[in-house]
Amino acid sequence: MKRLSRSVIAILIVVFSCFCRISNGRERRSSVDSVLSGFAGYRLLTLNELDPDARAFFLKHFPKANPSVVHADFNGDGNLDYALLLRNDKSEAAKLVILLCSQDTHCRSVSESDISGYSGSAFVRPVAKGSKVSQTESIETGSPPVSLKFSGVRVTYFGKAEVVLYWNEKAKKIESITTAD
Repeated sequence: MKRLSRSVIAILIVVFSCFCRISNGRERRSSVDSVLSGFAGYRLLTLNELDPDARAFFLKHFPKANPSVVHADFNGDGNLDYALLLRNDKSEAAKLVILLCSQDTHCRSVSESDISGYSGSAFVRPVAKGSKVSQTESIETGSPPVSLKFSGVRVTYFGKAEVVLYWNEKAKKIESITTAD
């Protein structure tokens, strides 16, 4: 009897865990949809829009990730924020936006960059809080590495460049470091 009840408990835990993951995924999708409503005419760039080499690299190294969404706390307020790669189907313009969100899920744009010329090679990935980020050696600035106080966003322009965007708490803005070229 004890084994049966332990088995039933184990099954219930697994089912509950799966339900929570599915529910969390739906909530995240509806949150992204809500955020996208603030960008009329824009939608998320899709994996199929990446050029073949960038798509193959992304699928090999990040098979379960979305190349156009990072959902993390960029400014340390305890609320999850967004970095999104967006495309406008009419104008074919593409942009990277970073949004800081409040507890009530209201989000405000704090950074917007035109990536139209690179949209076929661009994808985003999170950078963990505490990571040290250094300027590429090809750019001689003499700047010391930056230790991220909060999560950041790595924007890869496959085969071209890589930039890390992070929240500068003192300046109250997003800053960037070119980490590869």
